Amino acid sequence: MVYYPPEKQFDINRIINQKDDSSDLKVVQKKRRRRAPLKKIIIGFVIFIFLLGGYMVYKTSSTFDKITGEQNSIIKSFIKILPFGDNFFQILPIEEEISVIDKLKNNELDRLNVLILGIRGSDDPNGGLLTDTIMVVSIEPKTGKTALISIPRDLYVDIPYHDYKNKINEVYVDGIKDGGWQNGLKYSKKSVSDVTGLDIHYITSVDFKAFKEIIDILGGIKITLARPFSETNQFEEGVIELPAGSQTIDGDTALLFARARFSTSDFDRAKRQQQLLIAIKEKAFSLGVISNPIKIISILNSLGNHVKTNAELWEIKELMIVMKKINTTDVRRKVFDTSKGGLLYASRDLNGSYILLPEGGNFDQIHEACEDMFN
Repeated sequence: MVYYPPEKQFDINRIINQKDDSSDLKVVQKKRRRRAPLKKIIIGFVIFIFLLGGYMVYKTSSTFDKITGEQNSIIKSFIKILPFGDNFFQILPIEEEISVIDKLKNNELDRLNVLILGIRGSDDPNGGLLTDTIMVVSIEPKTGKTALISIPRDLYVDIPYHDYKNKINEVYVDGIKDGGWQNGLKYSKKSVSDVTGLDIHYITSVDFKAFKEIIDILGGIKITLARPFSETNQFEEGVIELPAGSQTIDGDTALLFARARFSTSDFDRAKRQQQLLIAIKEKAFSLGVISNPIKIISILNSLGNHVKTNAELWEIKELMIVMKKINTTDVRRKVFDTSKGGLLYASRDLNGSYILLPEGGNFDQIHEACEDMFN
């Protein structure tokens, strides 16, 4: 047996402890190595969300600059969206008229009316700025009741701010001639208000390209037909034939369905346009679309040059909340036409062109019909 002096004897406990410490160190190092990739992933995800959010803000800002025709303050819009937004502006030295949205949020608005104009597009040489679709979306905020009111394009009206008459689908064009598309919206808003007797709060024009692309971005829309539909003679694009029953249609098909009138009439076309608007609302406000930032960005890309409106970003945010609550299974519809109770009759102007005139020689009966939509 070999004897070691005390100073040279091994401290077994110290050796064991060193081994344990080393083992613990290795475990810690392994955990750190495991955490490092996770940390990088989290940081990368945060950066991605930040960049995506910034890009969406940029797209929203630039898009709304285009569709409203002015340099809107994106900061103001975001402040307005925040819970303290209204109180914030009370401390600023700015006197602001009480907005429609403020009345809406305070439950002081009896009726919200939004005018939608459908045009072919400024690049269409064959009357691309004529409003083929003129539709009022009217909502009772307190009850949630909704009505769609379509005005035929051949209705003969006084041109706002002028002393002559023309078809109502020319009003937007006349406004543009007088001062750009902002005037086009202004003239159309006044004209439709004069015809319906309704206070038009917001107005939007949408061209064919935006209509078609938005439906495609949504993945198509679902419609149900009571009978087969076909249009064989109207379009250079080809023939549209749809069977009876429920089906999903893409943007090209929906556009042809909305435009077709040779096999039916302008009045039937207005009814189909109302049907499509309801279908778009249903798809656009579905959870999968609203929560998908890629689809939102795609829609904004489409909207930029093809939609014009007098609403600001913060107002549209509030309007979307109202629109989302619409029960599309109980929407009241009205198309003014030449049928019994349609309140219009056909005639000719001095040049022999086909026009529509109101029964009784004025719009009083149409005013009454629009006022009583929810009674």
